[in-house]
Amino acid sequence: MTEERYTISSNYIMVTILFTIIMSIVCAYLDKNVAIFSLSFVFMAIGATFLSIINRVENIRNSVAIFLIFFLIYLFYTTLIHFGLIEVYSTPYPFVESDEGLFYDGASDLANKIRLGYKFSDIVKLRDYLDLPGSIYFNAYIAILANLFGEHTIFTQKIAVTLISALIPAMMYSISRLYLTDKISIVVAIVYGIFSFVPYLSSLLLRDVHIALMYIITFYIILDRLSLINLVILFCISIASYYFREQTGIFMVGFTAIYFFNFINFTIKNNYIKLCIYLTLLGLLVLLVLNNQYIMDTFNQTFNSSAEHSAEQASSGSMGAKIAKLPFGLNVVALFSFSQIQPFPPELIFLSKKGMFHFMYLLAGISWYFGWGFLVYGFFKNRLFLKRVDLKLSLMFLFAIVYLGLIAVVEFNQRRQVAVYPIVYLFMVFSYLDMTITQRTVVWVRMLLLYVALVLIINYMKL
Repeated sequence: MTEERYTISSNYIMVTILFTIIMSIVCAYLDKNVAIFSLSFVFMAIGATFLSIINRVENIRNSVAIFLIFFLIYLFYTTLIHFGLIEVYSTPYPFVESDEGLFYDGASDLANKIRLGYKFSDIVKLRDYLDLPGSIYFNAYIAILANLFGEHTIFTQKIAVTLISALIPAMMYSISRLYLTDKISIVVAIVYGIFSFVPYLSSLLLRDVHIALMYIITFYIILDRLSLINLVILFCISIASYYFREQTGIFMVGFTAIYFFNFINFTIKNNYIKLCIYLTLLGLLVLLVLNNQYIMDTFNQTFNSSAEHSAEQASSGSMGAKIAKLPFGLNVVALFSFSQIQPFPPELIFLSKKGMFHFMYLLAGISWYFGWGFLVYGFFKNRLFLKRVDLKLSLMFLFAIVYLGLIAVVEFNQRRQVAVYPIVYLFMVFSYLDMTITQRTVVWVRMLLLYVALVLIINYMKL
C-alpha cells in the first residue's frame, strides 16, 4: 500500500514569514537596533539552506516549514523573556542564568581580537576561555555579523540562539520521518518543539542548545545511511562538539562508533566474527579512554568538582544529598531517576528570584516525566525493542541511557542531558503509538497519581 504524503501548505509558510517580519520589526524597535531586522532574514535563509542540504528525506519542505514556524515561536518567546527581564528588574543585562554574561562578554572581547588578527588556534590557548573556545568563537562571529548590519547587543546573540533552537524540531521531523509518516512526524516535531527543554534553552545565551543541535544532526546521519560524506560530516561535528564542551565531544565519539558497528553488521554475515570484532573495537575504545591521561583527568575533575555541587544545587538539595549517599549502584539508579523528573518539587521553581521566567523549564520537566511513563510501559508491556527498533537505533538508545546515567551522577541540570533526549523521545513516541487508548489512559492516570504522591512525600519529609 502506497503511503499517503502530506505537505505543509505554502500559505502557512507565507503567513509564518509575514509574522516573523512583523516580529523582527518589533524586536528591532524594542532593542533600538536595526541589525535585529536584518539578522532575522539572514538566519532564516541560513536555516532553510542548511536543512535543504543536510536532509535526505523526500519531503524537505516540511522540515523547512517546521523550522520557520519555530523560528517565529522561539523569537516571540525570547522577546518576552528578554524584555520582560528588563522591565521587571530594570537591568541592562537580562539574563536568566548567571553564566550568560560570560558568553556575551566573551563574544565582544573575541570579536575585537579577531579584528586584530587572532585565529582559532590562538583563542584555544587563552586562559579565560579554555573550557569553551568553540562557543565563544561562534558568538564572536555573530557579534561581527551584527556589527555589519547595525550594533552588536545581547539580543543579536539571542537571535542566533533562536536559529540554532529552531533547527532542532526541524531535525526531529527528519529523524521521525525515517520511521513514521509525514503527518505523524510533523506532530512529533511540534510536540518536541513545544514541550521539550528546547524552548527554555532558546532564550538563554548558553552553549547547550548548540551542542543539542550537533547531537541531533549526528543522530540523523547515523540513522540515515552509510556513506563516505556522512562519515566526514560526523568527524567534523565531533571536533566542533569537542571545542564547545570537551566532555560532550568525547561522548560523541561513542555515538560515532555506532556508525562503524552498523557498517560491520551490514558487511559481515558470520555472527561469531561480528561479535569478536565488536568486542575488539569496544576494548580498543575503552583502552583509548583509560590510557588518555587528558580524558581521564577531565572526567575526574568534572566528577570531583560537580558531584558535590549537584547535591547542593539540585532543586531538592537535601534529597539529592541523601540519594547520593545510597550504596553504589542503587545511588546511580536513584540519581538517574531523580534527574529525569527535574525540576522537582515543582513549586521550588517559583521560589527563586527569577522563578517566573522558568515556567517553560517546569513545563518541559513535567512533560518529560510523563514521557518516561509511556517509555517504561512500552518496554515492559509491549516489548518495544522487538518491534520498530533496528540495531543502530537500539545501540544509540543504550548509549544515551549510559550518557544520562553518568551525567546524573555529576549534575541534575537538564541542560547537559538534553543533547541525547531526541533518541529517548523517539522511543517514547514509538511506545505511545503502540498503545491502545485504554493503555494510554492508564499511563496518564498512574503517572499523575505517582507525581502527586512524590510531591506530597517530598514536602512531608521537609517538615
